[in-house]
Amino acid sequence: MTVPPDPRPRAQRRRPPPASSAVIARRRLVVGGGTVLGLGALGIGVREVLADDTTGSTSVGAARTPTSSAAPTASPSASATASPGPSASPSAATVQRVEAPRLAARLESYLDGRSGDLGLELVDLRRGQSFRYDAEEGYCYSTIKVLVLTTVLHQLQQDDKQLSARRRRLAERMITRSDNAATESLLAEVGRDEVRRVGDLVGMGDTTMDGGWWGLWRTTPGDLNAMVGAVLSSDSVLDGSRRAVARFLMADVVAEQRWGVFAPESGRVHVAAKNGWGPLPDGYRLNSAGWVSADDREYQLAILSNSPAGFRYGRRTISEVADICHRAIGQGLA
Repeated sequence: MTVPPDPRPRAQRRRPPPASSAVIARRRLVVGGGTVLGLGALGIGVREVLADDTTGSTSVGAARTPTSSAAPTASPSASATASPGPSASPSAATVQRVEAPRLAARLESYLDGRSGDLGLELVDLRRGQSFRYDAEEGYCYSTIKVLVLTTVLHQLQQDDKQLSARRRRLAERMITRSDNAATESLLAEVGRDEVRRVGDLVGMGDTTMDGGWWGLWRTTPGDLNAMVGAVLSSDSVLDGSRRAVARFLMADVVAEQRWGVFAPESGRVHVAAKNGWGPLPDGYRLNSAGWVSADDREYQLAILSNSPAGFRYGRRTISEVADICHRAIGQGLA
């Protein structure tokens, strides 16, 4: 794909990063005290969970939307390694907003050499600090599928039921492969009004869910972090076993979609996240939201971006920004 010239002035263009030595094997995440019950609701055995998944899941039904690392198009017509559980997420009332001048300067320096727009919110779960950079409203695209899954699980929780085999397959396809057809099926079953209601429970007060296509609903990085927080450690929406289901699926995303928040994943760095992407006339939207845990850090990161230079260019931008945030948070945000 030909990349248009960067229209923004800059002192120099950043050299492309070296190619990855290998595609990171998908990791299945064992999290929280309700893991066994939660994974049982997915029909997944404990022995399967405790082994690295390097071959990819074969339990999903055949009706999947194919994906490509080149330039996937998300549109209305488009059809683990064991790790500790997440820490208790600090509430909005206890999180301290910080300026993080060193991180802000690093982001500014990097993004000055890139075309497009990008905003983010980074929350240090161990220190109870948060940082925002140009965190303005943008389109949801497939990140909102985490809220659809949360709504499905919340309804089942209220009815004291587990996922049926059919809904399990749809949930897997929706989260691990970002299948739009599976999303449409689950959304039709739970209803848009219920998704909006659960969004309110989660705390997504700045997200606009109208009658149009869900991918073009509007949201903010802060609201995406609230959405991810609902499947981390808050009992206000889902119990432990159902949160484990959501986190398991978010950790089992297929290799070609492990960019953005997934970028720092290696060795003992564990990630559970969901990306979204799609083209608009003024540029390609690439979004990413999730949870990252390592020996010396634990955080949530949500990024909304627009790449006039296309998907591949934007994917590199959003992944390098995620890596900048990962390195910065090891030293603390303040």
